[in-house]
Amino acid sequence: MEKNMIIKGMTCPHCNVRVENALNSVDGVKARVNVGAKCALVDCSDDITNADLIRAVQNAGYTVEKIETIQK
Repeated sequence: MEKNMIIKGMTCPHCNVRVENALNSVDGVKARVNVGAKCALVDCSDDITNADLIRAVQNAGYTVEKIETIQK
């Protein structure tokens, strides 16, 4: 399942790495973060909940504004 996350508070390449590492530390998640667009494209297994993703981003010190599931 693919999801697009809008993330508030990212301002620099360090933020990019921090959020990407936090998301990728969740088992079953592969994420690519774009600090310029303030978003993350997440490919995850179906058992990963939005709450799991939000928790990872919050633990890195950022806020999730929105999560959208990408329909294929």
